[in-house]
Amino acid sequence: MEFRPSELVGALVVDSEGYIYGHVVKVDIKPEGPLFKVKSLKSVQEQVPDIDALRQTLLRDHKEKHGISNVQELYKFIANELKIQSLTENDLINYAKLKEVKMPMREVLREVEEEKPDIRLNDVEAMNRSDLGSCILVKNPIESTIRGIEPQKALPYQKEENLKGKHVIDNSAKILGKVHGILMSPEGLSIQVCKEIMVTKLVPDISQLKKRIFSEIRPKELVKHMESLGFEQPQDLTDDKIVAYAKMRGYEIPTNLVSNKTVFLYKSSVPWHQIRKIGDVVLLNKTLLELFVEEPKTEEPKPIEVYSKDLAQKPYSSSVQAREYPVPSQMGLGSFAYGTYIGTLLMIFVGLLPYIGALFSGGVAGYLVKDWKRGAAAGLLSGLLGTLAIAIILHLLLPIGLKDFLAVSLPSFILNATIEILYYATSEAFLYFQSLVNALMGFIGGLFLGFLKSR
Repeated sequence: MEFRPSELVGALVVDSEGYIYGHVVKVDIKPEGPLFKVKSLKSVQEQVPDIDALRQTLLRDHKEKHGISNVQELYKFIANELKIQSLTENDLINYAKLKEVKMPMREVLREVEEEKPDIRLNDVEAMNRSDLGSCILVKNPIESTIRGIEPQKALPYQKEENLKGKHVIDNSAKILGKVHGILMSPEGLSIQVCKEIMVTKLVPDISQLKKRIFSEIRPKELVKHMESLGFEQPQDLTDDKIVAYAKMRGYEIPTNLVSNKTVFLYKSSVPWHQIRKIGDVVLLNKTLLELFVEEPKTEEPKPIEVYSKDLAQKPYSSSVQAREYPVPSQMGLGSFAYGTYIGTLLMIFVGLLPYIGALFSGGVAGYLVKDWKRGAAAGLLSGLLGTLAIAIILHLLLPIGLKDFLAVSLPSFILNATIEILYYATSEAFLYFQSLVNALMGFIGGLFLGFLKSR
């Protein structure tokens, strides 16, 4: 592979024994050839004033001399002495020096940049880049020599805790990932390699979903409805149950983009004999195929398109697991049957009102179905089935005294008209013509109300 000089700035430089030499900070092209300017971070131990110990020393001295009992009084006293408004740590140190108080010290580790000798291009064995960064392998054991480490003649086995987390670099200088663990087989040991990748996924926005649901239905009513749908312990309105219910009712699920670090394992492990060197990193004799699988221990938010499928594998009870996360056809069939049933019942009671009864009954059916297509079908069936039910009921009631009952119950001026309507409802003209008219009116009512409700 070929690179622009600027693309190699920041590259990890590793010597032939697997020890990190540093990072490239500049590529300098000179007449005699390119040079890589390298720096590394070095931990330096140094002594700094121990502020906590100094504060306690001053408090102890001033308690005896000035009767000061706490840190707040001490700070106020020293600020007055130095004639300043507030006290910083530097002011405290300067005050201790002014009063010739012995300064307590503590040791700290500090990382400082250290400039390393330049690397020439002919010292480079390989250079490469992956999504984990750029790397340069050098031919010589320059870093191990600086540290006084003898070159490895053989590669003894090592414990997992000594290897875990070390970068794994193949023979082309490609950073593959990190050591995840050690595997064992009759052929010997091998190492697992993993990648840590930031993955952005769509997850349900539970907060927005709850706001929408609870704006339409009270929590107590929601619990009752969930209980009728077969949810176990519906009073526990967990996020999973809220999402399941929303899908059953046909809600559009609001989502958020969430980024998380996810661990992926390479499908193929690296046999121990394919490891070239182990130092700060693990160097390989080969290239590892980039076929990896997600580490099963990693729990990450799931994309919304597979959310219901995954949740269906986490049932609340064996009796309802198939219904907790329904497919759209199940949800549509339930609301369609419910709307048709209520529309038909209404049609039986108001169907003798010409046109208006069928229009009203079909509209109610469409409203309950909440979809213009299924609403139209539910309205049509409500008008048709209701009309047939009226004809059958009247055929049964008229012979057993319905006319005599109405004669006693109704005033004479509307009795004749009512009797004519009832006899018409048992005629073939009503059965064939009026059933079609009522079905059409129910279709119109269901179509219109279903369309309004679905918006």
